[in-house]
Amino acid sequence: MDAGLIVRGFMLGFFIAAPVGPIGLLVIQRTLNNGRLIGLLSGLGAATADAIYGAIAAFGLTLVTAFLVEQQLWLGIAGGLFLCYLGIRTMLAKPATEAAHVERVVR
Repeated sequence: MDAGLIVRGFMLGFFIAAPVGPIGLLVIQRTLNNGRLIGLLSGLGAATADAIYGAIAAFGLTLVTAFLVEQQLWLGIAGGLFLCYLGIRTMLAKPATEAAHVERVVR
């Protein structure tokens, strides 16, 4: 099979699959107005920003997950104590002597 045909097929598939949002339109506009090099640099800048946002999200989620797993025992103890506090407070609360008054809304 012809290698050039495969490369052209990949390039065509890449360009068709690329989303055309506001940043994509900005890159296209810069390419048409200022040339291929400026368009390429604009696209690389947008891709770099996307990669940084993705890395922040991935590593931030990993850090939070690692922290929660490390502190699982203490978080369980704190949650259990809070549930005991709510149960004791509910048991010691005085019961209502009369039903709550509800106003009827007519539409």
